[in-house]
Amino acid sequence: MKMNERAVSEAIGFIIILGIVMSGIGLVTLYGYPVLVKEQSNTDVRNMERAMIVIQNDMKSLCFKNVPYKETTLQVSGGTLEVINSSDSNSMFKITTGNTLKVEFSPGALTYRSDRGTEVITLENGAVIRRQEDAAGSAMLAEPRWFYDNKTSERTFVIYLMNITTDERMAKSGMATVRMSLEDVVTSVSSSPGGEEITVTYVGDTNNDNSVAWGNYLTGTSVGMQKTAPNEYKRNDVDKLVIKEYRIRIHGI
Repeated sequence: MKMNERAVSEAIGFIIILGIVMSGIGLVTLYGYPVLVKEQSNTDVRNMERAMIVIQNDMKSLCFKNVPYKETTLQVSGGTLEVINSSDSNSMFKITTGNTLKVEFSPGALTYRSDRGTEVITLENGAVIRRQEDAAGSAMLAEPRWFYDNKTSERTFVIYLMNITTDERMAKSGMATVRMSLEDVVTSVSSSPGGEEITVTYVGDTNNDNSVAWGNYLTGTSVGMQKTAPNEYKRNDVDKLVIKEYRIRIHGI
């Protein structure tokens, strides 16, 4: 008796097709899904870069345009936005004229840390800085407003310090509304005809060290300082030093 093998051929064909489909799904899962996750993470980070620059501009409006209060709503995706009070900050700026310490200043920060990647974006002392977690390097995405003016009779070095204060440590994911106001302004002016040596020292937070970004900025064209030691920068031709400290209170996020 001869058996009909057509059903067997259809079963084998179905198994082969199913195997091809499952192999395709496996390949997509193995190679495609990580790419999708990475692309989503990159999108979240780029959005937070733009959001941090918006907050930086809001702070500039508070400090330089006499705006009493600013409020910004943003989407914190793929990570957490944290507000660090200046008293809890482990980073520090020291400004010295000659051998005299003029300012010892902890700025506080707004920090975004990605949940899907290693990116960290920090708004610190008026600068937006990006770095990788557990990496030595960092890059400044948006600069503060320090400057050195040598085009007048008095060579003037102007330093703006932005002090972030809050009643409690805050962190937020999802929709966040950053509410802030200018609380106080302290101005210090010192003159030294003939020129004085100014030293700026940046002590970075070991958990979020932005010293490379600050070093590149301080030795750049806007400020033009010389690196004389690790995280120490000098100018020796300053007739007038102006330091303005703005205390910005974050009411909530």
